Amino acid sequence: MQQNPMTVITEILPDQLQKLEAYLAPIGTDIKNNPVIKFSNYQQLHYCTFFVIPGKHPSEVDTGEPALLAFEANIDGEVKQFINDLIAGNPEFVNTVYSCCKDYPSNNASQLAEYLLKNDYGANAFYVAHPGQTRNAIYEQQQIRQRIEAYIDANRAELAAKQPAEIHADIVKHLGAINKPTPQPFLNSAGQMIFNGLLAALGILLVGGFFGIFGPLVEFLAVLALIAGVAFAVLLRWNEMRDKQDDKPWAVSEQMQAIQRVEDRQLQNHLTSVIEIKPGWFRLTTLKIVLAGINLVAKLVATKGDLSGIVTIHFARWVILPGNKRLLFMSNYDGSWENYLGEFIDHASVGLTAVWSNTQLGKDRGFPDTQWLALRGGSRDEQRFKNFARNSQLAELVWYSAYIDLSVKNVANNRAIHEGLFSTTNLAAWLRCL
Repeated sequence: MQQNPMTVITEILPDQLQKLEAYLAPIGTDIKNNPVIKFSNYQQLHYCTFFVIPGKHPSEVDTGEPALLAFEANIDGEVKQFINDLIAGNPEFVNTVYSCCKDYPSNNASQLAEYLLKNDYGANAFYVAHPGQTRNAIYEQQQIRQRIEAYIDANRAELAAKQPAEIHADIVKHLGAINKPTPQPFLNSAGQMIFNGLLAALGILLVGGFFGIFGPLVEFLAVLALIAGVAFAVLLRWNEMRDKQDDKPWAVSEQMQAIQRVEDRQLQNHLTSVIEIKPGWFRLTTLKIVLAGINLVAKLVATKGDLSGIVTIHFARWVILPGNKRLLFMSNYDGSWENYLGEFIDHASVGLTAVWSNTQLGKDRGFPDTQWLALRGGSRDEQRFKNFARNSQLAELVWYSAYIDLSVKNVANNRAIHEGLFSTTNLAAWLRCL
């Protein structure tokens, strides 16, 4: 089953903001035991978040823009089905939240579902660490692992004298009837090959077309692509040379302190960032192209829990907000904020810089100086980049994780254990997974 992003963005009525925050905050404080909503009842839900985007964020100047409510979720299956289930399961919660928002249609279930779907902006780029892994499969595989570990602990002396094949047979017998894991999605195994084929085909067409091998039409298109590439490079450098780097010290805001207070309390963390897109059609167009490229890589290449060398991200998304003025980034990740940002800098600096070099925190408060979109500078200026990232962050009112004690590697390892129950090859390696 495919995982999908939901990003519902609605305008908050000015006189309802405090009421909305007062309603959601206690839910976020006690996500498991609050009496309002049990997110764990929704079996297709991996993660979800509610947070407010102030109209002036991230700029220090009041722009007059209204505050927005963002409700994002990472789900199995169709967004429409999840919305219908949520309204049916917790109608009072959904109506209380969205009665604080502009154009709330009333408590009619079908109209409310249509309202939420209409305001769902999905994602311009969406990354899933383990495509095809449903929430229920992750739960089931964790339970299988726990049952195997309990069996080994109880019979360690006896098992120590046996060969891997005998241990495997004993474990399979002990577990009894176990469902086979669902097959991996086609793109998990073939995506890299398809991606390489697309790059090769594009290269052949451009080079062959430029030399007239494929006829006059392809030759014309190849020359046109070359001219467009040169024009893009000139415009890019012209825009980059006009960017201003601000050396004013960064103040530690109350909001930043609130975010830091709730970080690193458990294995997983959540990051929410909202940043301004630099003005002008060129920066917006460049950003959309870069995000389309990231989305393609996420769908075809980064399908095994590894995003350009980063192995701690469960889900991530980039969303251009309504009005095309701000970029929203959200990520559910393992470990500390410092380590997470460090991994981005060490392993994915090119993609990171290609996105955020088109953004700013406000006038004259730009991303670290960058040359040629991502080839030099940018996030490699580590401290400036971390200051930039930290000051773009927003605190969440509600954050739910369906498996907060499992890392990306845990999820992959548990699946390998499950798959190994139905195979007798390389049993020594399988046992090392336990």
